Amino acid sequence: MTSLTASSTPSGLVQDSSRQLLRLRPRMVPHFPAVVFIITTMLLPIGAINGQNNLLFWVFGLAIAALLGSGVMGAWTIASIRVERDPLPPCHAGEVTRITYRITNLSRWIPAFAVSVSELPDRPRAVRPSRPAPTWPARFTRGIAFAEYIPRGGTVTVHAEVAAISRGEAIFDAVEVWTSFPFGLSRKTMLQARTQAALVRPRLFPLRPEFLAMLAPAIEGISATVTSRTGSGDEFHSLREFAEGDAPRSIAWKRSATSDRLLVRQTARPVHRKLWIGIAGLDGVPADHAEHAIDAAASLASGATALGYAVGLLASEKSPSTAARQGHRALHEILDLLAAINPAEHSPPGPISGHRAAVVIIDPLRRPWPGSGTVAAPAEVIGDQPGPIAVATGTERFRSLLGRFGRRFVSQGPTAASSAGGPP
Repeated sequence: MTSLTASSTPSGLVQDSSRQLLRLRPRMVPHFPAVVFIITTMLLPIGAINGQNNLLFWVFGLAIAALLGSGVMGAWTIASIRVERDPLPPCHAGEVTRITYRITNLSRWIPAFAVSVSELPDRPRAVRPSRPAPTWPARFTRGIAFAEYIPRGGTVTVHAEVAAISRGEAIFDAVEVWTSFPFGLSRKTMLQARTQAALVRPRLFPLRPEFLAMLAPAIEGISATVTSRTGSGDEFHSLREFAEGDAPRSIAWKRSATSDRLLVRQTARPVHRKLWIGIAGLDGVPADHAEHAIDAAASLASGATALGYAVGLLASEKSPSTAARQGHRALHEILDLLAAINPAEHSPPGPISGHRAAVVIIDPLRRPWPGSGTVAAPAEVIGDQPGPIAVATGTERFRSLLGRFGRRFVSQGPTAASSAGGPP
């Protein structure tokens, strides 16, 4: 038996960490080619009886055999399929990511062909109402994973490419597994479900050079000191007696020569260059301006981390604060908190306690802030407000290719007319 462990998401959703999807009841899906084939097959006996044509009777028998064979083989194939969905790593809005599925064919006799897997945008009737409804359509585009061949008793890994279109948490639950093999006459469908969540972080943009030029002196001026504690800095702190495990290069040989014992040089721990980031209250701010402010805060945190600053996020009533730390792990924690912000419930942060830290408040309205720090509009941090994310669907790509072919065909028309003696 597979052991299940629980994991939680930023919104508090508890989900099973198992990848195995639970099997649900079959789902009847209308298949247009099957309807056309059945209608055509029903017309064959009428023509055979009226015309007394034996060939039509043979064709009618072959059509019925093909329809039954397609249904039986397809049903056998889909009944032997099991699907696992890998956890989705966090991604940023505007990026293209992959949903990974592992399809296993449990049959020991027949391989599987042409199996497709796709997420369902709504909760089917076969799923209990107590399960959370899928929310991924608001975060991702819909993708389809396709497996051409699955050997008997084997497993294949397939991917569905999807584009992240907005920030926030996406809940995945039921998937539709189907095949129309063989002949493509009937579509056999099975539902499998497992609640999983993925996090879409805010979009990241390059910082404006003039904003960095204004911010860097403030951070450097506040943080250009050392502490009274020993550490791995460059400034001299004190001397102490040599102990086992000390590196020989840390020995102060000149001072040790004037003493009867070995002395070790200690350095002072430097003060990290700290930057605190906060977002002003977003209640009443238009949705696009609020998202622009969140994108600006995420971009500032990412840019400051790349410059070696220790970055922290100021707390509000609905979102906790993070300690000002360096490194990508601290940055990911900040980005996860920014991804979970609800603009309608976000309140302004309170003033930071302590010293030796620069503070930047992102406010679309540039309202005064009671604490010390810099209030900046999102456009001052990352430039003008970016446009919506353009995601090309399969139909749009087909139309684009068709348009290119049409323009190429039209452009070749005058050349052909000129070579035939027509006007240039």
